Amino acid sequence: MIKKNNIKLDMVNLLDEIQNGKYSNIQLNYYFSKNSYTKKEKMFITNVINIVIKNLIYIDYLIGKSVKNVKKRKIKQLLRISVAQLFFMESDNAGVIFEAGEIAKILNAHQVGFVNATLQTVLKNKEKFDDEIPQDKRESIVLSYPQWFVNKMKIDYSDDYLKMLKSYKKRSYLSVRFDKNKIMKEKFEETLKNINTEILFSIGEVYYLSNANIFDTKIYKNGNVVIQDASSYLAVKNLDVKDGDVVLDACAAPGGKSLAILQLFNPKKLISTDIHEHKIKLLNELKNKYGYSNFEVKLNDATQIENLDTTFDKILLDMPCSGLGVLRKKPEKIYELTANDIKTLKKLQKKIFESAYKCLKSDGEILYSTCTFSKNENTNNIQYFLEKYEDLEILEVEIPKNIKTMRDEFGGVYISYKNEYLDGFYIAKLRKKL
Repeated sequence: MIKKNNIKLDMVNLLDEIQNGKYSNIQLNYYFSKNSYTKKEKMFITNVINIVIKNLIYIDYLIGKSVKNVKKRKIKQLLRISVAQLFFMESDNAGVIFEAGEIAKILNAHQVGFVNATLQTVLKNKEKFDDEIPQDKRESIVLSYPQWFVNKMKIDYSDDYLKMLKSYKKRSYLSVRFDKNKIMKEKFEETLKNINTEILFSIGEVYYLSNANIFDTKIYKNGNVVIQDASSYLAVKNLDVKDGDVVLDACAAPGGKSLAILQLFNPKKLISTDIHEHKIKLLNELKNKYGYSNFEVKLNDATQIENLDTTFDKILLDMPCSGLGVLRKKPEKIYELTANDIKTLKKLQKKIFESAYKCLKSDGEILYSTCTFSKNENTNNIQYFLEKYEDLEILEVEIPKNIKTMRDEFGGVYISYKNEYLDGFYIAKLRKKL
């Protein structure tokens, strides 16, 4: 019981840290590195935390219908975790409420009765509370998305918005890419078999895996296998770098796409930049680890690419964006965004593109990508660029046939929500005509 209480107390603290601005995936990894949890315990903790975050608005609605105010922050996290267990997991209800009381004794002994009464009220009245959800707020509350976002989705994707909203509440899967210069495909697949890891899906060198056993292998620890989603891999593949090209990765940190460029192609030079010094440190660590002589890291604002005094054959613009396509991995992100954030990001994306255009050689190419499905940040921007720059033309984006996509009227490609494994993504490729 002591260990069980400790794990639940850890979950309370973990959720509290996420609610105060930490990314869930980063904090989960941090807790797993400092505590000796079993695999089963790690799975349990991950599952509970993700369920809470993905259903936060609905869980808070149920708590709010049961009690007017929860004054203690960590008591609120305890209630959220307990409600998630009561209604989203196969749990012993009496056991969940008892455990919550035990944790409340540790957090604040005066709150034990309050916690017990609140959970009993939720359990008794859930169906009644569900019936009381206002019709105009039902989708927002039940699916746990801010109302402004539901309204936006109705405009952008009137036919598919409900399916999309439900899709991005599903679980995410670990994906890794092996360096084909160091490991043969057959050897990599043999390694997976030896560590009891099932291949769920694969595209090129990117594999979606049934567990995280790969992290304990030599090929992962020495850097011949790295974490990467197939969507970002496909963006790099479509950059199609030729031998001798001078390439820019303008918003490069933490460096996954830069490394993919170096491992998939042979550029004359790759310059990877970021505006933040702490992210430049990450890029330099990558450079030092792999030792590519054609790899340069520079501190630079992507809206001022002219500062680099270089013209480029290929430019990768993996834009700062709303990140809606990665909600399966970072579900907390939706609660941080506002409609104004998307407008601000759109303006920033335009500034970055315009700076990149000035530094692109004639016959050079820009690969524009985001990990969002917001049309403001994607299709609308591409339309703006094509109208503003008459010498730009759209090139075909090549996507494997086993990937479900939606193409816009300008040739940009959305990696669809219908894919079970891939992140939501947008890719467009543009050339500056001679």
